[in-house]
Amino acid sequence: MNDFLRALGLLTVLPVRVPVDDGAPPGQAMAFYPLIGALIGAGLAGLAWLLRLLGLAENAPLLPAALLLATWAGLTGALHLDGWADCCDALFVPVSRERRLEIMKDPRLGGFGAAGLILLLLIKLAALQGVTASPHALPALIAIPALGRWASVIAAKAYPSARPGGMGDFFRRGLGRRELVIATVCASLAAVGLLWRGAILWAVVALALLALASLARARLGGLTGDVYGATIELAETAALVVACFLA
Repeated sequence: MNDFLRALGLLTVLPVRVPVDDGAPPGQAMAFYPLIGALIGAGLAGLAWLLRLLGLAENAPLLPAALLLATWAGLTGALHLDGWADCCDALFVPVSRERRLEIMKDPRLGGFGAAGLILLLLIKLAALQGVTASPHALPALIAIPALGRWASVIAAKAYPSARPGGMGDFFRRGLGRRELVIATVCASLAAVGLLWRGAILWAVVALALLALASLARARLGGLTGDVYGATIELAETAALVVACFLA
């Protein structure tokens, strides 16, 4: 239960406190990352249903998608968006590995980060508008945040750390086979409502993970906490775009 609460407190802005410090390694909480994603998705699906009931799209076609996107970012405290912006700043400039790692620690937003963040949000907004018009909107909204967080768990386990002793390395300590199995089962249950569409979205998420993780490993020597967050954002956005064509 404590591991679930740790995951909930880290991945959302909900005021969660772990009742007992049991000394468990933080990586054990990653088993529940997809479950937290499914809960976030369930909240988004409920909001999408309410907005459809209110008929907001009739007068303002883009407003429901904008409200969903704002809620999505708000629930997570824009944590993963910050990681995405940092990755854009660090991975696409022609500098040394050491300088890239320094850029990722810099709280200031650079040109690549600003452009990457704007483009990501625009694509996510447009894709949300397309997904919410689909009869499979509610199952997709539940599955996609879960699959995105599953991708971050795989990234943390499968790739080395670029900064040993850093925050990303700290949060993956204790991540083992048991946690991978639990995370995969949770993601599977979240996507089961989409049937074969869920399998396609899962493949898209895996490809997004592979692309970003390979780039980060080539340019940073491994992955960091920011890359884990960026993996979630890229996986979610790619899955939303593909979901628009699976109606």
